[in-house]
Amino acid sequence: MKRALLDTLIEWKESPGRLPIMLDGARQVGKSYLIEDLFGVNHFDKVFKINFEDTIAAANLFKDSIRADELLERIAVFAAKDFNPATDLLFFDEIGLCPEALNSLKYFKEQRPDVYLCASGSNIGLIERYPVGQAYELTLYPMSFYEFVLASDNVPLAKAFEQQVRNDVVHEKLTELYRQYLFVGGMPAAVKKWCTSPAPIIQKTRQVRKIQNDLITGYIRDFGKYDAKNKFLASQLEAVFRNIPKQLSQAVDTSVKRFKFNQIIQGKNRYRDFQTLIDYLVSTHLVSKAKIIDGKPTAPLGTNEQDGRFKLFIFDVGILHALMGFAYPQIMQQSVAYKGYMAENFAQNEFLAAGVLSTYAWQSGNSAELEFLISNALGDIIPIEIKSGKHTKAKSLSLYIENYAPTVAYKLCDLIGGSRENQVHTRALYYTCHAAKSLLMAWDVDEYF
Repeated sequence: MKRALLDTLIEWKESPGRLPIMLDGARQVGKSYLIEDLFGVNHFDKVFKINFEDTIAAANLFKDSIRADELLERIAVFAAKDFNPATDLLFFDEIGLCPEALNSLKYFKEQRPDVYLCASGSNIGLIERYPVGQAYELTLYPMSFYEFVLASDNVPLAKAFEQQVRNDVVHEKLTELYRQYLFVGGMPAAVKKWCTSPAPIIQKTRQVRKIQNDLITGYIRDFGKYDAKNKFLASQLEAVFRNIPKQLSQAVDTSVKRFKFNQIIQGKNRYRDFQTLIDYLVSTHLVSKAKIIDGKPTAPLGTNEQDGRFKLFIFDVGILHALMGFAYPQIMQQSVAYKGYMAENFAQNEFLAAGVLSTYAWQSGNSAELEFLISNALGDIIPIEIKSGKHTKAKSLSLYIENYAPTVAYKLCDLIGGSRENQVHTRALYYTCHAAKSLLMAWDVDEYF
């Protein structure tokens, strides 16, 4: 299955003066597959993979010295084959489990910048002594909707998606795939099962949900590794993780509200009681934040942040709906009254996968709220309203425009889209990634769309 980040790795390979790659991301999002099978096998003669989770003895390679040349000699002996820095890829998998390997990135950067070195890990954000500035940092998220379209193996539809075609036939097909994506999500194992299994649809939904539930069990088991001696802390992490879908589902025909800290863990009801737990979930990429801005936003948006005022989203919409227990027919028929959170969580994940590093939401007291504010490459603040249905009246967006006169604004909804009214562009929700790219590049939206 194709991953969009592969293009970035290819560009890295061809660039002079490159740093070692450090690929972060939640467990099971496909980091090893991307580096070894998609990138390594197809673009190098050999892949020298050192897995610090599967091969305990691998850490011994770094005991006596972590100088680059000496490490390369030991690795060649360990792998029983010669290493050619001009044609081979060196891959440190789950590097967070070996501090010496992590420190060696500095020596490879300084002493052997010619070596193609990639490293990956699932808990990079939790490392206390991270070698800042020694690696080119990337994050792999679950498969985006575009990658899901590619995996569906409908080549003409994928081409139409890339070109942002807007007609009834394409809209019907992409809407159907979008709703399937809300159930399946972007975890590679679930996507592969959905797209390749010959089983009847009912059986496939069971197979996918089994994969999702197994992943959830694995994530919760990992909470115990955070502090193996403190099982109570692991149970608190699980309580917060499971509470996020509950709070999201309470958004009935409105934007998702800020995360509330009461009634999750007995005796805890303030942000500082939960800060460490939430920081852990964010650092492991299981959860993401959209910070809330009250009143007039100023650039850069980061200057408006307030402690304890944010929304929390689950990193994958398939995992989200598995946590909630929503069945496939409910999602496909969009029969639930509170479906707005689905679209909002979807858009948040699409923005992150497209490279938007931070997202924000806007509120004006109790009178208005917008799902997202994002800065473009020129520093402009762009308001974005998410509509889960075909009703596209946007009172909050109109109020924001009246008060702050942004250069451009978006409405993302279930319609085909393509219209423009003054500075407001209406686009189909499934084209969220294209909106994100236009913001990141600060291209002219008329030309881009």
